[in-house]
Amino acid sequence: MALASRTDWVLDPAVHYLNHGSFGAVPRAVNGAQLLIREQMERNPNLFFRSELPALLRAARARCAAELGTDEQRVAFVPNASQGVIAAAASVIRHGSTIATMTSNYGGVVLGLRALARRFDAEVRELDAAPPTAATPESCVAELVEHVGNADVLVLDQIVAASAQLNPVEAMVREVRRWRPDCFIVIDAAHVIGQLRQPIPEGIDAWVSNFHKWVAAPRPSAALVAVSERARHELAPLAGSWNTELGFPLSFDSQGTADLSAYLATPAAFDFLARWSWDAREQHCRNTVTQAAAMLAGTWGVQLPTHPELRAPNMRIVPLPGNQRLTTAEESALIAAARKHLLAEIAVTSPGGVTGVRLSAYLYNDVADYECLRDLPKLLSTPNGI
Repeated sequence: MALASRTDWVLDPAVHYLNHGSFGAVPRAVNGAQLLIREQMERNPNLFFRSELPALLRAARARCAAELGTDEQRVAFVPNASQGVIAAAASVIRHGSTIATMTSNYGGVVLGLRALARRFDAEVRELDAAPPTAATPESCVAELVEHVGNADVLVLDQIVAASAQLNPVEAMVREVRRWRPDCFIVIDAAHVIGQLRQPIPEGIDAWVSNFHKWVAAPRPSAALVAVSERARHELAPLAGSWNTELGFPLSFDSQGTADLSAYLATPAAFDFLARWSWDAREQHCRNTVTQAAAMLAGTWGVQLPTHPELRAPNMRIVPLPGNQRLTTAEESALIAAARKHLLAEIAVTSPGGVTGVRLSAYLYNDVADYECLRDLPKLLSTPNGI
């Protein structure tokens, strides 16, 4: 059974909501906390922005830093992981720099790195990554070390969005440091906060993760963490504004008159999660997604592709039967068909070229929620499917 009641969320009770990993879902209590902050802002906007907001941001940042096991002065709020990663990379890229990333990394970030490279006349080196069926902890390290070369900046996914693969980042970084000690290493940890108990790996420079996924904070809310001293001195927002001269993290606090209520309400999300112990949350999500993935794999006659040591706690990829290779348009059509015919919200991805459904499990899910997906492959061959 579910750990939390669906009534704690405003999710449509008629829908099987199986894709918490993409956009999250905000609990009623956290929505309420954000609404109160917005009401405070609108009662006297001049007072709020000039006098109240700085202290509120510092308090929220301190709480979130404590939850991450780091210091408030090392944490800045950013709208999402992708923007934080690009901001971190842009802070250190210079004319002629070499930027390395993996072909499996999040597509939006890779596009952003390409844009940075054009702007700075830099090079983006996209390193091949083994598909989920072939990746092992050892191969993840070996393929990176073999090809990272003379990279000045390295961007790695901690949990790969498309495949739900948990990369052995500390081992990867440790080996890179042996060959390229001065490389500025940025970790895209979009899915990590709320999934890993000790989320920030050692040996890196900057780390970015979303609060609005597994912490269930309002959107948009994410953390950019300056792990190294170099990062504390280098990190800067993409658009400079007031507080720029104060340096990190205050330089990220004042971006015009942005509505920062999502940041300020993020501690309320941690308060909501505190109703259950970390162990209870982790066990529920891991057990739910593991059982659901095994059920679908058995029904469809497929093997789960991901090495057991590389499986993210709350997510799994289950290949569709028949070695399906859908286009992006066909993936979107299958998602729409599942919505229409199965009343299910899902994610469909094609890591390594083979299409599967990416399962997510959160506190409001139980294994029975996923039973409706047994018939998902039938939608591929029916006229009213895709």
